[in-house]
Amino acid sequence: IVRQALIKRALLDHPNERSSHSVPTPRGGGWAIVLVLIPGLVIATLSTNAFATYAPLIGGIVVLAFVSWRDDLRGLSPLLRLLAHLAAATLGSLALPDGATLFDNALPFGLDRAVMIVGWAWFMNLYNFMDGIDGITGVETVSIATGVCLAMTAAGLSDPFTDWLTLLLTGASLGFLAHNWHPAKIFLGDIGSVPLGFLSGFALIVLAAHGHMIAALILPLYYLADSGLTIAKRALRGEKIWQAHRQHFYQRAAAGLGRHDKVVYRIIAANSILIALSVFAIQSPWLALGLAVVTVALLLIWMHKSGIRKG
Repeated sequence: IVRQALIKRALLDHPNERSSHSVPTPRGGGWAIVLVLIPGLVIATLSTNAFATYAPLIGGIVVLAFVSWRDDLRGLSPLLRLLAHLAAATLGSLALPDGATLFDNALPFGLDRAVMIVGWAWFMNLYNFMDGIDGITGVETVSIATGVCLAMTAAGLSDPFTDWLTLLLTGASLGFLAHNWHPAKIFLGDIGSVPLGFLSGFALIVLAAHGHMIAALILPLYYLADSGLTIAKRALRGEKIWQAHRQHFYQRAAAGLGRHDKVVYRIIAANSILIALSVFAIQSPWLALGLAVVTVALLLIWMHKSGIRKG
C-alpha cells in the first residue's frame, strides 16, 4: 500500500553518481515500519500497564517520523536534523528507569545522561548513513533486536516491554525486507532508518543500563566500525561528512561485486557471530569483545578486497 502511494506521488529515488541503485525506486517505505511500530508499542505499553512510563519514547518516534519525512520530501539542514535527533533522544531517556546509567555510576549522573543522549543521537545518524544498499538496515535491525533479547535472557533479566520492542523491531524489519531485498522494490528513506536507529539504540541502552555495556557494544560493532572509519577518513580529507557518498566499506564491496545481496549475506554471517558473542559477553565480556573485534576486522578486510577487485 505504501509503495503504491509513493509511486502515485512520484516520490522516487533517481540514480546519481552517489547512488548504489540503477533504476528509480520509491523512497519513503519507512511509513510501513512506523505504522507498525507506533501502534504496536502503544498496544505493548497498554497490555503491560506501562503506557505512562514509555509515552516519552513513543513521542520521540512521532517527532522523528515527522522531521524525517520532511527531510525525505524537501531536505532539511544538518543542524535542524541534529536538534530533532537530540530532542527525541532526550524524550526517550525519560522512559529509562530512574537512575539508570550507561557507565555504572563511574560518571556523575548528569554527565552520564548527556553522553547517552549525544551518543544516541549519533547512533540514529549512523543508522541513516549506513542505509545505502538493499536489505542492510533490515538485517542490522533484526540482528540487534535478536541479540538484545537473547543477551537479556542469558543475563536472567525480565523486561516485558523490551521483549515486545525486540519482537516488533524484528517483525517489522522482516516484513520490510521482503520488499527491500536485492533488487529492492522500495527504499526506507529517513522516515524508516532514523526511527529504526532510535528504537534499536534504546534496546541497546536498556541492555547497557543493566550492567552489560560490552554486550551492548558488540551487537552493532560492524556498523560502528564501518561508519566510524569511513567518517574519520573523510574528515581527514576535509570532506563534508554529512553529505551523501559511496565510500563506506559495504558500498565499495557492493560496487566491486556488482550485487548487494552478496555483501549482506556476509554481514548476516558476521552479525550471527556477534549475537553469539554478545550472549557470551554476559559471562566473559573482554574475551567476547576481543573476538568481536577480530570478526568485524575480517569482515572489513573482505569488503575492502571486494571493493578493489574491479577497480
